[in-house]
Amino acid sequence: MRRFLSTALLPPFALTLLVAAPLRAQTPTEGEVRQLVTFRFLPERFADALAIYQGEALPLYESDGAMLSLRGLREVESPEPLDLIVVRAFNGMSGMDRSNAILSRLATERGTSIGAIYGSIGALTASHDDQLVEMLPALGTGDPAAKRLVALVWYRTLAGEQEQFERSLAELASWERRGGIAASTGRFLVSDGWTHLRFLGFDSLGAYQQYWSDVAEIRAHGYMEGVTAVRREAILAPVAELSIR
Repeated sequence: MRRFLSTALLPPFALTLLVAAPLRAQTPTEGEVRQLVTFRFLPERFADALAIYQGEALPLYESDGAMLSLRGLREVESPEPLDLIVVRAFNGMSGMDRSNAILSRLATERGTSIGAIYGSIGALTASHDDQLVEMLPALGTGDPAAKRLVALVWYRTLAGEQEQFERSLAELASWERRGGIAASTGRFLVSDGWTHLRFLGFDSLGAYQQYWSDVAEIRAHGYMEGVTAVRREAILAPVAELSIR
């Protein structure tokens, strides 16, 4: 269960980072790849890490034309504690290559380096991991990150059952579209055994609970569950200041 950060320990600028606000649309495009970097920071270093991101990394990201978008998500409820997930989107992994080259050049022009910036964040980090997903625009609708809460759902399908999973998910996505539920789906390119990732947007915890109650009655969801070995969920909230494009 979530170990909450005491806002009494945060400076005023950091408090603004923790307030969710409407964001611009981040709907998936064909060929889009998203990198998710999940952080657990050292005790009482959350605000310091955000300050580095906002002051040093974001100005570079904003000038990086190869990066399609960026979102930051903080934990609300999760069985595995985390502090922040930074999601960056690119036009394929080749777009990520171009982004890395651009960021290196921009950092050098400013008298620093990407390694130095990430090293400063790393010094405040207890652990982190990187995952890459290829987005599947047909298996979703709308922009989950525009909602107050974003549920991330990791799936590990049974061996040889990915096609059946995606066929069932296409039916579920149609049901979500009719119900006005913001959702998007990615197929993992780099992970520790997970095969698919879903982003689901909600306005409240109650809406999250109602979604799972309703979806349990959907036949396609039953098929998905039948070919799923493991599922993991986390509920997060957008960090308004960590939003680009």
